[in-house]
Amino acid sequence: MTDLTWLESAPLPELMAKAALRRDEAFGRNISYSRKVFIPLTKLCRDVCHYCTFAERPRAGHAAYLSADEVLAIARAGEAAGCTEALFTLGDKPELRYRAAREALAELGHPTTISYLREMCALVLKETTLLPHVNPGVMTREEIASLREVSASQGIMLEVHQRAPVRTGRRPLRVARQAARGAA
Repeated sequence: MTDLTWLESAPLPELMAKAALRRDEAFGRNISYSRKVFIPLTKLCRDVCHYCTFAERPRAGHAAYLSADEVLAIARAGEAAGCTEALFTLGDKPELRYRAAREALAELGHPTTISYLREMCALVLKETTLLPHVNPGVMTREEIASLREVSASQGIMLEVHQRAPVRTGRRPLRVARQAARGAA
């Protein structure tokens, strides 16, 4: 098990140097990439990050979430273009902030965005050759484990600013620790 407590107090230059050394030891100086199609499952988010150009507020006449048919259409278009991965983009638990998100999820038969994301990842895995990748924000141990079954990778953004308190401080580090302990 990896001890990540030093992350909380280590100076940024030290973190960057250790990350670079670890990268170089494992992979050398090669740069690689994989072709991905972006699937914007929802643009709603509970956070208010003023630099973010992705998140939107609910708007009348605009669906809060992509439908399963829309997800598959995007995935299949990416597959036809030579992509090998499907990167699901979405805001952090918008149902905790917006009634429109809660109502849309109820209509889709899901209690949470994570639950719907899981179903859409499973659909893409079943119906295409793409590997789903997710970055849904702060998650519980159970949410991490449930997504592990249907995604090739999971990410979390660690940020420091006042308008997104859920992504700052100890909470994201707790999620990283859970992942390091085998929940993801």
